[in-house]
Amino acid sequence: MKRYILIFISVFLFNYIYAECSDLDSTECLQWAEYCEWNEDVGQCQEIGGGGGDTEYGPYEISSLNEGDGLRNGPGYMDGVLYYPIDAEPPFRSVVLTPGWAGGSSSMAEWGEFYASHGFLAMTIGPNDEINDTHEQRAEGLLDAITTIKEEQWRTGSPLVGLIDTNRFMVSGYSMGGGASQIALTLYDPINSQSIVAAIALNPTIIVYDCDNCPPESAEGCWCFLPEHMIHDTPTLIIAGQNEIDELPEYDGALGQDMYAYTPETTLKMLYEISEGDHGSASFPYGNVLEKALFWAKYHLMEDLSYCDSLLVSPSNASQFISTLECGSSLAYDINSDGEIDQSDLIMLVVSIVNGNDIEDVGDLNFDQFTDIFDILLLSDFIGNI
Repeated sequence: MKRYILIFISVFLFNYIYAECSDLDSTECLQWAEYCEWNEDVGQCQEIGGGGGDTEYGPYEISSLNEGDGLRNGPGYMDGVLYYPIDAEPPFRSVVLTPGWAGGSSSMAEWGEFYASHGFLAMTIGPNDEINDTHEQRAEGLLDAITTIKEEQWRTGSPLVGLIDTNRFMVSGYSMGGGASQIALTLYDPINSQSIVAAIALNPTIIVYDCDNCPPESAEGCWCFLPEHMIHDTPTLIIAGQNEIDELPEYDGALGQDMYAYTPETTLKMLYEISEGDHGSASFPYGNVLEKALFWAKYHLMEDLSYCDSLLVSPSNASQFISTLECGSSLAYDINSDGEIDQSDLIMLVVSIVNGNDIEDVGDLNFDQFTDIFDILLLSDFIGNI
C-alpha cells in the first residue's frame, strides 16, 4: 500500500506543477525553471514545451458567458465559462474542455478562445475538487456541461437563444482532462451521450476504478487501465508527447499511446505523437497541435469532409502518426459498394432508413451515430456536386 501511495503522490505533484505554471508570476516562474518558462510575448508563465502565446486565432471576435451572466451552474463541474463567436453563422456546434490535475477552468481558457474565434461554442470547466476528483468524475463533468450548453438554446436572456446545434458536441481535455474525455465516450447518459460526435485528448493520462477487472497487483486491486475501458465508437484524436513516459513512469501503460492502442480498430481514431514532446507539449493551441485539433473539429463537428486529406498529412514534428481514418468519396459515399457513387446509392440509403434496416456502418455519413435524413441530405448534396 505504501508503494501505491507514493506513486499517486509523485504523479499528483508532477501534474500540480504542470497545471499551475500559468498561475505563477515572473519570479515564481523562475523558481520552477525545471518545468516552467516565462513567455515575454504574452507576459505569462507557461509549461516548457507548451505553446502559450503562439495561438493563431480565427476570423471571429469572441465574447463569453459565466454563471454570473445566468449560465447554468452544473453539479458535475465548477466555474463554467462559455465562449462564443460574434457574427459567425449559426447554428453553432460546441466543444467542452476540462483541465489537468489541480487546474481550474481558466487553465483551458486559451483553447476556449481559440475554438470560439473559429466559429464554435467552447465551454471550459473545472472539476469540483481540483485535487481529488477522479478521471471518471471529470468525465461526468463534461457530460453535465453539455446539458448547460443545450439550456442556453432556450434560456430567456441568453445571447445564444435559437443559435445552438444541440446535437453535435466534442469533448476534450488536457492531462487528466484528456483521459476524462476518453472515459466520457464510454459512459451512458440517456440525454447527452448521443450528442457527442468526436473527442480530442491532449497529453492524456488515465486510470479507472474497476475492482471487477483490475489485476490484484494494481493499486488497491481496483485502479488500472485495460482495453475494456476504451470500448466506444466515437471518433477520437489523441495528441501525446514522445517523452511523457520518461516524466510519468507511474503512468506506464496509461498514456495517450496506450489509449490509442486500446481503442477498437473499428473506431475512427488518430494518434499524433510529438517528437521529443513532454507532458506539456499539447497543453496550448499552437503550431501542428492547433492545426490538427482545428481540422478534427471542422471535419467532425462541422461535417466538412474537405478536411479529410489534410487530417492525414503527418505533422513535421511527429515521431509517430497513425490513424484508421480513410479519405476518398468511394469509401464514404459508395453505399452499395459497386464502385460508383450515383442515385442507386441514394435510393439504397433512403429505402434502408424507411424500412428501418441497420446500415449504420456505411450509412452514417456525418458520424453522429445515427443513419437518418441528415445522411440522406449529405449524400444528395455530394451527388449533386459530382
